[in-house]
Amino acid sequence: MRRILAALLAGVLLLSGAPAFAQVRVSAPVVPVARGPVVAAINLQLAPLTAALSGPALSPALGLAAAFKAQVAPAPALAATPAVFAARSAVAAALASPKTELPALVASLREAGGRKAEQAAKSLETIGRALEAAKPQERKALAAEAAALNARFDGATAAPGEAVDLSLVATDDEGGPSAKKAGRKLEKEVKDLNALEDILAAAKTQAVLVVIQGMDTAGKDGVIKHGLTGLNPAFVRVSAFKKPTAEEAAQDFLERIKKEVPKPGIIGVFNRSHYEDIIVPTVFGTLDKKAVEERYARINAFELELARQGVKVVKIFLHVSKDVQRERLQARIDRPEKNWKFSASDLETRKHWDELQSVFGSILARTSTWHAPWNVIAADDKPRRDLDFTTLLRKTLSRMGLAYPPSPDLKSVKIPK
Repeated sequence: MRRILAALLAGVLLLSGAPAFAQVRVSAPVVPVARGPVVAAINLQLAPLTAALSGPALSPALGLAAAFKAQVAPAPALAATPAVFAARSAVAAALASPKTELPALVASLREAGGRKAEQAAKSLETIGRALEAAKPQERKALAAEAAALNARFDGATAAPGEAVDLSLVATDDEGGPSAKKAGRKLEKEVKDLNALEDILAAAKTQAVLVVIQGMDTAGKDGVIKHGLTGLNPAFVRVSAFKKPTAEEAAQDFLERIKKEVPKPGIIGVFNRSHYEDIIVPTVFGTLDKKAVEERYARINAFELELARQGVKVVKIFLHVSKDVQRERLQARIDRPEKNWKFSASDLETRKHWDELQSVFGSILARTSTWHAPWNVIAADDKPRRDLDFTTLLRKTLSRMGLAYPPSPDLKSVKIPK
């Protein structure tokens, strides 16, 4: 809590001589930005803007607006990752409202910590100072471009039609460790994760929500079974979301999800999730397009509120190839001990492979926020898949600033004989 307050103050009350944009109180609680790929992508987004400040433009601010429109606003390349979409959304929001959102993002980056996050924070401050020194109409030029992009997003992190092209994303980490080495590394990762789970449970100040999505046979059950083996089950809650019951279908689609949000001290795991309420209606046409579009914005708002309540949302898409899915489905038929896993509906769903890949790509782009970005894990190789899953969770918890609560004074306490 002290670190969060310090970050808030850093973003609101900077040293004397700081630009006016940084002295506006941030109205909403600061949510730390994710480290790693998202921060790296934010730096890439800011690079053309900071370069424009030293360019030949007659006005630095107009140069920023032109650089934003030419290099940041266009849709990322087909091979863009979810982190790139999250970064573009964060930068657009900051520049659309530089008096409030820019210092909020600066404070969040500093709360996240790390060299790259500090670099991004300093770049934002440099841009903010340039805007403060510019003429009003020049400041408005950049804000207008950023606001126009935000309007296209309409509560999501990308515009309709923008998506991650999953056909260009690897389904197998071929450069990863062998199955034997992956198994040994997994044991160590689980041991380290177990120690962090103890601190999370003891402190009861934060929670973790792991959202797992993927095509059939991608390994949603497998990563839970193997990747979380050894954790204390008292502090792990797994919720599997199947087709809604008649009662659930009559409620708001987020109602059953909210009931399963983990309490402080708990690691909650969603095997499928609220994203099914975008996937199924889109592929099978059970809702009109407008209703589906509204769900993108509502899910983003829901996850932001979770983050502000101290729930760290970790979203994982297990990416399996069509050939490997065929092999795994066939194994469910050929091997008696796997027959129970097979369902005729699996074959019907497989017919919609391309449509499902398309909607997953849309979700990865449009709901990959800077506070809850998507992580794509190659799922063709099971041992490496499980290792990547647990490593991601271990890294997430290690960056949450977890600490045991203060110990009471026990010097006078004696255990009776």
